Amino acid sequence: MKIMKKSIFVIIPLFLITFFSCQPRITKHGNFLNPKNIELIKKTKLSKSEVVEIFGQPTLKSTFSDNVWYYITLVQHEKAYFEVKNLENNILAVTFDENQLVKKYKIFTEDDTSEINISYPKEAYNQNSEITLIQEFFSIFTRKLDAP
Repeated sequence: MKIMKKSIFVIIPLFLITFFSCQPRITKHGNFLNPKNIELIKKTKLSKSEVVEIFGQPTLKSTFSDNVWYYITLVQHEKAYFEVKNLENNILAVTFDENQLVKKYKIFTEDDTSEINISYPKEAYNQNSEITLIQEFFSIFTRKLDAP
């Protein structure tokens, strides 16, 4: 009976440590879109420097124009060995006019995105076609012989 009571004092703390070590973790990445700041961009004509002051540096700028900035927000839920889930994913696209003032903005949410499935033809991707070290070694010589 005494052994049973002593083992309970060991088992319960071990169970609690194990249970609480698997608590979920929320991770936040990128720029966060504060509703108050969104209202500010709605009601006033902001310049680029004012946008940087309010939202910070953009996550990325358009490849084709310096007048389109993107602010990306990602909130993820992680728990132990389970799959990471996206809780929130927003993108604020800010477009500036030629006077460097906000021309328009748009907020993209997960509802605006679409999933793209990529399938590779069997000829282009074959996992069984790994080249061994010896084959690679001899292929160097064959390429040298084929070269003019």
